[in-house]
Amino acid sequence: MILLFTSPQCAWCDVVKDMVETECDSIGETTRLHEIDVEMHTRIAETYGVLAVPTLVSGSHSLSGVPCSDDLRSFLFQSIAGRPLNEDEDARSVLRSARHKKQQSNKLKPLVKASSFLREKASDKERTRAEPSEASCRH
Repeated sequence: MILLFTSPQCAWCDVVKDMVETECDSIGETTRLHEIDVEMHTRIAETYGVLAVPTLVSGSHSLSGVPCSDDLRSFLFQSIAGRPLNEDEDARSVLRSARHKKQQSNKLKPLVKASSFLREKASDKERTRAEPSEASCRH
């Protein structure tokens, strides 16, 4: 399954959609392409980290802008290689995938906070060591 994030104002989104369909035909692939309007589905776009349109997403791979044919072909092969054999490629699977991605992100938040806290503490400790003490300044 490939997600194509678009917006109504995007002049290049239809071009990329046509490119994907043409390239899939040329390699004999029948991957389903789900078009997602970022203005209507902002949470899904945020979950996938989409910052610009058009953006293609498949699994952990993404491609933003209008790709050259080599980059698009590489993206499609990565998409095919990473796809489960019996994948249910309907609209519900897009939402399930977005929910799963969000849950994974939420599981990492405490670790990121703890990591940031530890980095701050280490940085404070380094600053304290680097600052000359009053006693060492007196001669």
